Amino acid sequence: MTCPFCDSAQVERVAQWGGQIITAQWRCTACNSYFEAVRDDYNDTPASTPSASEPSTGAAASGRQNANRPEAA
Repeated sequence: MTCPFCDSAQVERVAQWGGQIITAQWRCTACNSYFEAVRDDYNDTPASTPSASEPSTGAAASGRQNANRPEAA
């Protein structure tokens, strides 16, 4: 990792998370600039999406959509 402003290798990680979930905050000790860079532990494979056979977790599936309606006797 090098500073994008002065190309110094004297950088330290100051925060695990940056403005995006895939970035971390860094500080250059040579020029005292702060910058963000993509985290080393970022996994760029997409998360699995539920298949059509799996139940939905939306409002209709949980019954919250009809919460204000009285139940039939």
